[in-house]
Amino acid sequence: MKNTKTMLIIMLAGTVTFIAGLWAYSTMEPLGTFEITMAVLVAFIVIFSLVIGMKRLKDEKKGLTPEDELSKSIKQKAAAMAFMYSFYLWTGIIIFTIDTSLGIEIPIGIGIMGMGLLFIGFWIYYSKIGIDN
Repeated sequence: MKNTKTMLIIMLAGTVTFIAGLWAYSTMEPLGTFEITMAVLVAFIVIFSLVIGMKRLKDEKKGLTPEDELSKSIKQKAAAMAFMYSFYLWTGIIIFTIDTSLGIEIPIGIGIMGMGLLFIGFWIYYSKIGIDN
């Protein structure tokens, strides 16, 4: 239970730091579409992580183990599939941003957020339908 609480506190501290950095940036320049989109994606991931963390805390208070063999297998399968599909994601990003005047940080940011969303999507999918032996 100590590890789960520590992870939640660190995640909330990181979120507060992100919000402070976004606020400081917005005082210098108005926020564009990219910054707002990234802030929404970060908020989605934080809310999702909070739900998972609170569920883990409830399970630990009931005396259940936070990581059993099935949940480890689901995470491993989701990570493998996200890694495999990230090649298609990065290929698409390269194809659609090769001749644009975007800075290098924008395609990298899109790729990293996309990989995170792929993992979350596969994790939800395999949590609902299960995995084969």
